[in-house]
Amino acid sequence: MNSKKWGVCLLVLSVLSLGLLGAVTAYIDPFFHYHGPLDFLQYPIDDQRYQNDGIVRHFDYDAVITGTSLTENFRASQFDRLFGVNAVKVCFSGGTYHELNSNLRRALEAKPGIRLVLFGIDSWFLRETPGALRTDAVYPAYLYDDKLCNDVSYLLNKEVLCSRTAGVLEYTRMGRTTTDFDEYSFWGSGSYGVTGREVALANFPRESLTRIDGPLSQQERQQIVDNLTNGAVEIARAYPDTQFLYFFPPYSILYWDSQHQEGSIDRQTEAWSLASEVLLAEPNIRLFSFYDDFETVTNLDNYRDNVHYGDAINALLLDRMARGEGELTLDNYRDHWKTVADFYRSYDYDAIFE
Repeated sequence: MNSKKWGVCLLVLSVLSLGLLGAVTAYIDPFFHYHGPLDFLQYPIDDQRYQNDGIVRHFDYDAVITGTSLTENFRASQFDRLFGVNAVKVCFSGGTYHELNSNLRRALEAKPGIRLVLFGIDSWFLRETPGALRTDAVYPAYLYDDKLCNDVSYLLNKEVLCSRTAGVLEYTRMGRTTTDFDEYSFWGSGSYGVTGREVALANFPRESLTRIDGPLSQQERQQIVDNLTNGAVEIARAYPDTQFLYFFPPYSILYWDSQHQEGSIDRQTEAWSLASEVLLAEPNIRLFSFYDDFETVTNLDNYRDNVHYGDAINALLLDRMARGEGELTLDNYRDHWKTVADFYRSYDYDAIFE
């Protein structure tokens, strides 16, 4: 065989080998880019930004739980039981408002029959720069679109093949079962999930902060309206048969200590009040706040730092929302935020650290 024929044969073998390896990844599909889990394999679900897009497009469900790390300890089984749905949980640790809405839109486009969405709306979402993404996270763009041309980054990726594709086979061989949506993203157990006054205070180095007195500017108010209009409101209007449950995650009294030092309590409650007005104008949006549950918020045994609460609080929130407790309406939201502002403005924060 001359060198030319040898080169052609080598090229053909190389292409066939690469094609075979790519086909194996496509068939097993550890990131669910093409299909959901195969019945005879068991999948570890443990990588939000690589798997959430595939989950919302290819799993069987009629409800969605989404939000930042403050929603990760929700158990889908409790949500299903309380609301009569079959939910997937697709949280994004440290996620941005844009990131969550992008994933939710993908879900609603893929499953227009979604009945219910639970969405934790953090305070920073309201004044976030449009299109912002978490700066220290890796975003595999080739998984977030329907273009076949860039799938080579997935199919011929050595790390994906050796770690994730082979990992599914090993996970199955070990007798494990596909991660369910109680355990996916759940951090309530283990050392990271430990809550308590000493832990919360240790994770909150109190600092003197620059004061930002005064109400929100007109520009800030408009940004809040624009962010919500281009996100939650736009989505709710596009899917009028879907009910959206939005809630403000109840940050701890340590968070309010920072707001107090900055002179921002009135600004923060003004922002939430404006957000309430915008969201509650939509008939298929329900909104909840538990900041007037002062016993929970001021009890640092519920928290691991200034904002993160333990899984017992996630369970409590679901129970209360199912009963309609903590629900804001166009008739009560102003009084709610006034009560919240009055309490946290006059709280004795120094006593926390004595």
